[in-house]
Amino acid sequence: MAFTLFDRHAQGVQLLQRSLARGRLGHAYLFAGDNLEELESLARTLAKTLNCQKPVKTGGAATDCCDECASCRKIDGDVHADIHWARPESKSRVVTIDQMREMMREIQLKPTEAEYKVAVIVAADRLNVQAANAFLKTLEEPPPKSILILLTTEPSRILETILSR
Repeated sequence: MAFTLFDRHAQGVQLLQRSLARGRLGHAYLFAGDNLEELESLARTLAKTLNCQKPVKTGGAATDCCDECASCRKIDGDVHADIHWARPESKSRVVTIDQMREMMREIQLKPTEAEYKVAVIVAADRLNVQAANAFLKTLEEPPPKSILILLTTEPSRILETILSR
């Protein structure tokens, strides 16, 4: 799915594409909305755009993915070595400290097959306190060529220390 297909998030997509075109991408993003699946698609499209082998370019900078190259297909299939996902697990449906430690370990490594490492935390409002606190250091000082994306349908439930970063 390319950015052009996101009607409901058109304003946010335009801001992202402008940042991409200017080469002024942030190190972390919070995507909030009503539907986690749509937010996951948006995060996946950003990851594809950052790592696409044949991106759509504006002014020489990648602003959308081709949605067809090997990198885009791997990201769509959740098998790309440089894209990492953390989702609520366990009976309590929370993102645990062990999941965050594993993600932080992975994101600290250099990209293996792409330009950027991307870490996506689905339902970031479900980070337990220990996981959120462990994640703060990485959020404050992310490694080069890494993008952190937090997704939520309830931004008011995210720890204030994370929102302030």
